[in-house]
Amino acid sequence: MTNHFARLWNRVRLAPAPLRTSEGDPIVISPDARVSLDQNGAVFLHARRGIVFTSNRIGALIWQGLVDREAVETIAARISREGGAGLHRVRQDTTQFIADLETHGFLFRRIGY
Repeated sequence: MTNHFARLWNRVRLAPAPLRTSEGDPIVISPDARVSLDQNGAVFLHARRGIVFTSNRIGALIWQGLVDREAVETIAARISREGGAGLHRVRQDTTQFIADLETHGFLFRRIGY
């Protein structure tokens, strides 16, 4: 029996140079974020709060883009190109997913950085 939570755990620390959004505010991944990625999606665990959040594979691609410190526009363009969806819609969905991760404490923004 496979332990689905024992898959690849992506433990992320604060990045020394946070990712900047299109709004200019840097996104920082919470040191409490623990994420398990696979080909079907991602499971997010906020270690301090005990919050579990799941996503499909598009959410996993967005997360991986954030970990790789890609700009939000770059992440949306890649997903749009690979999935054949309109860039405007993908950009909106990517921005909303990032906002949801921020609301749940997996990300935060440094205002005026």
